[in-house]
Formats: sequence, C-alpha cells, structure tokens
Amino acid sequence: MLRDLLNTVPVTLIMVLAVLLTVSGAALAVWLTRRLVPVTRDGFHAEVSAPMLGVVGAVFGLLLAFVIVIAYQNYLDANGNVDREADSLASIVRDSAAFPEPGASNVRQAVGLYVNSVVAEEWPQLRDGHSHDVSNNAGLGGVYDAFRTVGPKTAVETTFYNDAVRQLNDALDARRNRIQTAIGGLPVEIALLILFSSFVVISYAVFVGSPSFWFHLLGPAAIGSIIAVSLVVLVDLGYPFSGDFAISPDSFQSGTLAQFQHDTG
Repeated sequence: MLRDLLNTVPVTLIMVLAVLLTVSGAALAVWLTRRLVPVTRDGFHAEVSAPMLGVVGAVFGLLLAFVIVIAYQNYLDANGNVDREADSLASIVRDSAAFPEPGASNVRQAVGLYVNSVVAEEWPQLRDGHSHDVSNNAGLGGVYDAFRTVGPKTAVETTFYNDAVRQLNDALDARRNRIQTAIGGLPVEIALLILFSSFVVISYAVFVGSPSFWFHLLGPAAIGSIIAVSLVVLVDLGYPFSGDFAISPDSFQSGTLAQFQHDTG
C-alpha cells in the first residue's frame, strides 16, 4: 500500500498532507486535553515538564536520525549495485572485442538483449515491487550461453576472456543484490519502535500546557510536523525503486551500453 502511494502521489504532496493531518490531530488532542485536564491551561508544572520534553525529544531525534541514515545508506548501496551491474556488463562488451568470431558477436548480442530486457521489462516491475517476477531473467542465461560459444586460443584472447567471466560473475552478484533491495520496506520491529516513540513524544508535548491555546499547540504541532516529514522521507528511502526518488536505469542506457538502446530504438 505504501509503495502504491509513493508511485501514485508526489512525495511533496504526501509530506504536505502528512503535516496537515499531524497538526490537525495535535490541535484536537490539545483541545481535548485542555477540557479534560484543566490544569494544563494554567501551565501546570510546565517549568519542569518542558525541559524533560527536550530530553525526551533529543533521544527520539537521535533514534530517528540513526534510522534515516541507515535507510539512506541502503538506498546508496542499491544505487551502487545498479551501477556495478551496468559497469560489469560494459566491461564484458569491451573485453569481447578481443574474442574470436562468432563468439564476440554472440556475447555482444546477448548482453544487448539482457540490457534491453532490464530497462524495458524489469524496471517497471521493480517499481511496483514485483521482484520475484524478475528473479529468473532468461536474458542473463543467454549471456552465459553466448560465453560457451567463445573459444579463446591465444594468450591475449584467454586473458580478456577470463576477465569477462569475472565481470559476468560480478554482474550476477550485483543483479542478485538489486533484486533483493527492490523488496524494500522497514523491518516490523523498527517501524513499531518509531511509531511508538513518536506517539510518546507527541503525547508528552500535549501535556506541557500553557495559558494560551495556540502556544500550547505550538510544541506538539512542531514536533509532529518534523516527525511526519521524516517518516515520509524514511518510507521513500525504504523503497529505492519506487516513488519520486526511484533509482533510474540510466546506467544501462549510457556509455558503452548506450549502443544497445540505439539498436532497438
């Protein structure tokens, strides 16, 4: 559901809606608290509870920042896997120039078919989270089959062939990681921890009263807005191939691999 929302609604609009809902909820909570707990309208013990709120908020902020940094690092790793897979395939194409024919042509053709299947077929499925549908791409098997048609004879051909085989194994490893990261999402335990912590911090802020309703609302509304925006960013980073900041297949469409896009265009 979250992935579909990211793919359908611009992330900036999601942030705005999240902030509006949070502020509205905070306003309702403050209004009810001032009616049910009248002492909050007098700023009861605010001189003690306000500093404590700062401590609680700081601890929660460290927790949320840590989780976001980890999610961002995972996003960068996913992008790195895409670049590594494309770079390995480009190296295979360059190495194939030293292969004897017809093996060289077979390898380049197989790589081209695989690259186009990744861009045209796999990427839309990754965006929708259907990673299991692309786990057995026949195009990569075609590259392996093409390698079997190469019969290196000279020392130079053998050297380039061995390097190309290594690059093919690297591409397979990067592809496996790419598909795995496309699943996305947060571990349930981490999601529950963040949601519970958010509830505690905002609830605490609601009970830090003030004679002024608007000043009373300022604390929980500000904290809730920051949390709302942070959670949207966290969710977006958690699905690296979905949403406005989805990883693109540009690495498969540039440099050495760009020739295959031109061939099919």
